[in-house]
Parts: sequence; structure tokens; C-alpha cells
Amino acid sequence: MVKKAKLGSPEPFQLINKIPIVDNGEPLIDLRNRRDTRFVVLAPGCLPYVRESILGMLIKAQSHLPWQYHLRISTALRTLDMQSRMYWSNFERIQKEHPQWPLSSVRRACNKFFAPPDTKAPPGHCTGGAVDLTLVDLTGKPLDMTSPLQRWEGAYTHVEGLSAQAQSNRDMLCDAMLRAGFSNCRDEWWHWSYGDSAWAVRTGANQACYGLIEPPIDYAHIPRRVRFNYGKWAVAAGRSIRSRPRHGPPREGRAPSAARLRPERRCRHGGQESCTRPVPRRNTASRSPASPGRRS
Repeated sequence: MVKKAKLGSPEPFQLINKIPIVDNGEPLIDLRNRRDTRFVVLAPGCLPYVRESILGMLIKAQSHLPWQYHLRISTALRTLDMQSRMYWSNFERIQKEHPQWPLSSVRRACNKFFAPPDTKAPPGHCTGGAVDLTLVDLTGKPLDMTSPLQRWEGAYTHVEGLSAQAQSNRDMLCDAMLRAGFSNCRDEWWHWSYGDSAWAVRTGANQACYGLIEPPIDYAHIPRRVRFNYGKWAVAAGRSIRSRPRHGPPREGRAPSAARLRPERRCRHGGQESCTRPVPRRNTASRSPASPGRRS
């Protein structure tokens, strides 16, 4: 049986490591501090920094999508330490699953989906020029991109056997990202980049314009523990696409969290001195101790 050739441009590490890198010095942009990126939804755990040109390309990609769909970024920047931990943990997992494989085979299997941190060319996410993303609707729900395939079965961008809806959604994403100037890693439909060494190999560029870059000293991830529906953490000051998060009542059989109780304040539920009912929190971080017009 003849093996069918893959579509898309290959990116062997032998070629990636030969690409000269001439960093153009573009700064990292925090996606949370931009009014023009309110359409971007940032997943919990994301380190939301990209190069300046990548920001403009994301805005352009969003303009090519129907108004009811938005980009949801699961991974933007990664530090080299983050990449190393992720890579070697997966290396050990593959090694345990296939103990009979030689180290070279384990290495190749791991390199298929995870860029090694110990090569000459830095991984794309460590340059600020790569993003992993998908599409979500107005409620923050991710669109179907893989059914009926499961997990890594549907990772290849041009995989066969997708449902009509999944194929349509994937084509919509690919069209928007390609028109914006991104290049896709053919083994991962969600991985798009510009300016890194892998991009140069895929597009035939003579050099890469993004090298290894460190995040700001005071960098911060999108919090993983959020109190509202999954996928609704947007860059617009922590607001969701539709509405602000609302806290529900405490779970049955559990006492209210101590962080949500205010024993030092007078009860608001009938004047009871020993009331333990939770009082909704207010954001007092921006209030000064002696703000005019406020009671101390």
C-alpha cells in the first residue's frame, strides 16, 4: 500500500537549525492591555505576550472571521524553562509507553508535536512569534474542529475523515490565519507562527526575524482558577465576551469560603450579630484610604 504524501510544508529540524536568526528587536505586547484586542479570548494558564507584528496580524485575522466568532488563544509566549519542562515530561511519558523503543525513536516521536528546547533554533513559542488557537462563539464555547476524531488523531491540519461541520470550521480558521500572513505547522492545526525559524523553513525565507526573547520581569499568566465558565477569560480587563462573571451560592454541604465572609462588617441580612452568610466581594484595590467623598 502506497503511503499518501502529506499536504503542507515540512519543517525538519535539520533545516530549522540552519536558518540564520536576525532579531528585529520588536517588543512584546501584553494582549490584556490593548483596547483593539477585545475580540481575543485568552485561555486560563496562557502567558499573553506576542511580538508587535503578531498583534497586528491577529487583528487582521479576526477581521476575516464572521462577527459571531472569535479567536481563542491557548498558548502565546513560553519561557524556555516552560518549554523544557513540557518537552521532557512528554519525552518521559513516551518512553514509559514504549520501553522497547531506542532513544532516537522516542526523540523523534516527541519532536513531532513538541519543539525541543536544546537545539540551536529556539522553539517558536519562545520567540513571541507563535500562537496556538482555535475559534469560539459568543458564549465562549470552542467550535468543533476534530470530530469524530479524538485528540491527536485529528492534529494533522489536512487530516481526512472530519465531519462536515468540523471541516468547515477548520477551513474558516485556516483561511483567516493565512490571509493575515501566518504560516501553519502542518502537524498541528492549532499552531500558527510568523518570524520564527520554523516559519522561515515553511515559507522559504532566508532568515528568521524573531529569536529567543524573555517575558517582562513582572509577567503574569492568565489565572487558571476562574469562577466562571471555561473559555470566557477575555483580554478586555478580565471581562467575558458577553458579561461579567457572577458568583453563585456556595455548594450544598460546604461552609462558605472564609475569603468571602466579612465578620468585621455589620450584618446586611437583618442585623444579626453572628451572621455567617457570605457577603459579595467588591474590588477595593483601587480605592485609596482617604478618598474624598468616601467613608473610612
